[in-house]
Amino acid sequence: MKKFLVVQTKEIGDVLVSTALCNNLKQAYPQARVDYLVMDYCAGMAEGNPYIDNLITLDKKQKDDWRYLWQLMKAIRQTAYDTVINSQGQIIGLLTCLFSGAKTRIGFDSLPWRLGHNRIVHFGKDTDHQGNAYMVDDRFSLLAPLQLPKEDRNYYLWLSEQEKQRGRAKLQEAGIDFNQPLITFGVNSKGAYKCWPIEHFAELAEMMIDRYQAQILVYCGPGEEAHNRQLRKRLPEAKNSYVFDSIATSSIRELAGLIVHSQYFIGNDTGPRHIAQALEVPSLSITAPFGDKRIANPEEHHKFRTIDIPGALELTMEQWDKMRSGVQRGTPEEQDVFRKLTPSLVWKSVKQQIDELRLLK
Repeated sequence: MKKFLVVQTKEIGDVLVSTALCNNLKQAYPQARVDYLVMDYCAGMAEGNPYIDNLITLDKKQKDDWRYLWQLMKAIRQTAYDTVINSQGQIIGLLTCLFSGAKTRIGFDSLPWRLGHNRIVHFGKDTDHQGNAYMVDDRFSLLAPLQLPKEDRNYYLWLSEQEKQRGRAKLQEAGIDFNQPLITFGVNSKGAYKCWPIEHFAELAEMMIDRYQAQILVYCGPGEEAHNRQLRKRLPEAKNSYVFDSIATSSIRELAGLIVHSQYFIGNDTGPRHIAQALEVPSLSITAPFGDKRIANPEEHHKFRTIDIPGALELTMEQWDKMRSGVQRGTPEEQDVFRKLTPSLVWKSVKQQIDELRLLK
């Protein structure tokens, strides 16, 4: 029996996207063992996946403890994997490749991580771009040495019926009316530079309430409450009841259990946007001034779309470079540039997508 190990310890979006590698391995070799090494706080992105035989979790609190790592490496070596696929540039991936004893160790060409690989993939250069987002197509170049007969470059998140029902119950308890549209807003990001101004989100929410009588779900991760709850405070008091920003979730799978019940997702280009795509929830991703929409978003997809400043304003690259000239990431000046992506511009894209997909009445 063949044994495969895929390594992608973090972050949420990356771990979810890399499950597609596991899916394809299992589909190509149904009798093989396919394991996945991830960080514990990202494990929810792979739980319940029918194509993963064993989910190996790395304890974030102990990741720098050599005794803990030694035990983990011993267990990996004892499993006797035939192939290790390292889809990240992290020390744990290097250690796993070096200690695994696997005959085939596939990974990218950057140093020092390539020292653990004997099948080198040149990042970007060996990529067969198919418009699935760079982070998807780049990862699939890691499967090229195995010459699989076919590929499915979509990624999925499997929720149990119980998880979906628990999410529905949480929403109902908070006052959500399932006879009315529910739109999820992702207004925060681990990288503050990715955050579209909260006042813009509030304006957009008001437009959606006025046009569709939409209920707005604003989820909050740990420490995000103060920022995220500004949205409701910026609305006219009569519209506060349309915004739900106090539904607590204890895990990313609980968050997914809420998102799956929404008709649409709009937000910053972050992990939860990937969750929406994996759940087949139509989405619009907002790309920051120093972001590249092609990295994490599919190109010209009818269901999963993205918007950025040069596209919305129809700028040439010369005009776009001039607008950002002298501006640094994470500064107030960057937020000033981001504000040029106005709520009315985003609303235009939102309404076009909703109308084309006939999502809301």
